Amino acid sequence: MNLEQIQEKLIKDFDFKKVINILDKLNENYVKEDLINNIKGLIKMAYLSREMDDISFTSGHFIINRSYYEGEEVQYDLSFLLEVNSNLNYELEKPFETKNTNEKELLLKKKLEELLLININDYEEDSNNYIYEANIQRIERMIEILD
Repeated sequence: MNLEQIQEKLIKDFDFKKVINILDKLNENYVKEDLINNIKGLIKMAYLSREMDDISFTSGHFIINRSYYEGEEVQYDLSFLLEVNSNLNYELEKPFETKNTNEKELLLKKKLEELLLININDYEEDSNNYIYEANIQRIERMIEILD
């Protein structure tokens, strides 16, 4: 199918009456032609995309998905979406251990952090001793490298 055929089929099967009713209730004034132009642009982006994986494009309240199966176009999905979100971010008590970090690295990092704390405490007691200050800087760099 070419671009115009895909656009025509998706637009023909889309329930614009329902979409306009929902948008009116949200005090968003759209005419059907504006929605059609928006959708045509989305379909064109999906059609012209050179990605050989599933792709999605959004514009306003619309999303277009194009799916491939074994390198052959199989499906275009056009959706009208309204999102209501709630988000929460918080700091973990203990961070996740990554698969790339081995036990030796974790142990080394823990020991370096302990050594850093010792040097910071000693430096606070004797701020004229520049060896502690140099140690602190070196240990901090080592910890950064491990991160």
